[in-house]
Amino acid sequence: MPSPNAAGREQLVRRMFMRAVGLFLVLFTLNVVIFGWLLFHDFDRRTISDKLKEAADTGTVLANNLSREMAPAGAFDFVRIIERRFALGQIIDQYTAQLKFVKFLDIRDRTGRLVFRKIVGEPGHWQIHTGGAFGGEAPPTPDSPPPLPGLSEGQQFLLPAAASVRQVQVPLGTTGTLNLGVISGPLEQEVSRLRRTLVVELVFGGVISLVLLAVAFLYVLRLVHKTRRLEADAQRAEQLAYLGTLASGLAHEIRNPLNAMNINLQMLEEELDEAQLSEEPLDLLRSSRSEVLRLERLVKDFLAYARPQSTRRQEIAPAGLVADVIRFVRPAFQEAGVALELQQEPGAPVVRVDPEQIRQALLNILQNALEASPRQGTVTVSVGATPRGEARIAVRDEGPGISEEARGRIFEVFWSKKPAGSGLGLPIAQRVVEGHGGRIEVESETGKGSTFRIVLPSAFVAEAQPQPAPGTATPGVK
Repeated sequence: MPSPNAAGREQLVRRMFMRAVGLFLVLFTLNVVIFGWLLFHDFDRRTISDKLKEAADTGTVLANNLSREMAPAGAFDFVRIIERRFALGQIIDQYTAQLKFVKFLDIRDRTGRLVFRKIVGEPGHWQIHTGGAFGGEAPPTPDSPPPLPGLSEGQQFLLPAAASVRQVQVPLGTTGTLNLGVISGPLEQEVSRLRRTLVVELVFGGVISLVLLAVAFLYVLRLVHKTRRLEADAQRAEQLAYLGTLASGLAHEIRNPLNAMNINLQMLEEELDEAQLSEEPLDLLRSSRSEVLRLERLVKDFLAYARPQSTRRQEIAPAGLVADVIRFVRPAFQEAGVALELQQEPGAPVVRVDPEQIRQALLNILQNALEASPRQGTVTVSVGATPRGEARIAVRDEGPGISEEARGRIFEVFWSKKPAGSGLGLPIAQRVVEGHGGRIEVESETGKGSTFRIVLPSAFVAEAQPQPAPGTATPGVK
């Protein structure tokens, strides 16, 4: 159970995290608002200016081509203009096809008199003013150009109101000017279309940016959690080192007197038994001796957990090690009235381990299974392989099971629900197995027993990969 200080620190970290998230969202929203204002507050004026410049650039190129067609000698050739009016219309439509907002085109001479006018995008809608180029009001002669239907001098088109028209004027060589009539309605529609397109692109870009920022934020958060976990592991390693130093100093001060007390109590019990005294003093002696033995086991387990591990690894078959342990503990199971079965499955790989340490880890788990099993119950030990090719040693009992709350604490040091338990059996087993690059998995259901699995890497994998520091991994609890 976490201490009040730890819980307070956790709540403080959560509050700081929520503040950081809120500040991030506020700054991101403010950034979007400022960027949108800078982009859109003058968007219409700038876009209209860009479109008019685009029309002027197109008009300049078009004027150079029309000048060669309409005034090849430096002056307007009206006969040529009339004869090539269809070609002129195609040239104009070709250059103005992308300018949806240009409605008509005017060509005027140096005096400002209208020479040619065309409605853009509508074939046949043109107007030619010949003026007095063929003798004014003189009667027609054989050299006069023939009259053309629909091309009367001064023919007028119905043009938009002057207030809705913008004139873009470019020089037409040295003979006159070319005027492009830009209509406000289509130009505003083009600006609106560009604005909508830009808004969609900005929204899409904003969503992508937000997703990328969220991914980066989660990655940083993961790094923070990983750093905190590494710091906790380092602190735990320091605590274990301190406990090891302390345990080494206390070993001779506690363990040797306990051994002496045990021997003296045993001798005193034998003498009192020979003297045929009442059972009450003998019961007191037996109780005292039992407590001394319990304290001795506690000190022994504490030393085994706290002091640094020295491993002497060798390649062994897990089935042989498990069979040897089963033979050793079977009398204790028979005395308790609990059946002990061994199941050997094919395919278990060879492992590279310290046999004595793995034996101790398995003994601790078997001791827990024995204490949890009822009389006439069965404990099953199976040896096999995992789907990933690891060695698996499973111990299944028929005890009351482990509650979900207790499952999260069974590997904590000194935590035990048994009155006489030291709370060190499973932590020692976990530390040993993790020191060999393995893990302990737990499955349990209340009322249906528990299963503990020792999973060890095969000898090939153990040699290919560096071994993790003991006590730094998290057991697999299901």
